Amino acid sequence: MARGFLIKNNITKETLLKIAEIGILTIPALSSPYFLHKVVKRYFKNKINERVRKLRDLERKKLIDIEELKDGSVRVILTHLGKKIIHKYKINELEIKKPTKWDGQWRIVIYDIPQSLRKASDAFSQKIRSMGLYQLQKSIWVYPYDCLNELEFLCAVFNIPLEDCVLYFKTKELPKEKQIKKYFDL
Repeated sequence: MARGFLIKNNITKETLLKIAEIGILTIPALSSPYFLHKVVKRYFKNKINERVRKLRDLERKKLIDIEELKDGSVRVILTHLGKKIIHKYKINELEIKKPTKWDGQWRIVIYDIPQSLRKASDAFSQKIRSMGLYQLQKSIWVYPYDCLNELEFLCAVFNIPLEDCVLYFKTKELPKEKQIKKYFDL
């Protein structure tokens, strides 16, 4: 369900990301059945009716909760499933920021993920390849810039225990260094 839903609609993505960015959408005490229009007008600039329908749809799919508080105000928050979808969006956009100058150190990523986490291992490998890491051996990857935060994020999303399965360290020298420097245009 979540996979097809994820790809289907940009307004879904924009709406969920906005809720995630703000944290919790709230609107003061309302008794009008059009309270969602007021929420959308306050937090979004365009496509009001479409976004209202999308908020209702997201609530129906249990990606957000819309709750009326004791004071009459309304709160819109992401559910656990909604947060998982946000992580998938963020994974798709994840890239490593490159500094203007290389510090001369290589970052080595070595991982050994148990067979019971095969899908997570494959996804992890595919994502680090798409982020531009160089594959030195089957589970040994090299990158010239710091990428620890991105690796920690991937491990969290794929439920891979970082400290048990992934090693990350720096070194000044590498085998095949000329070839790898050429790969990274260094």
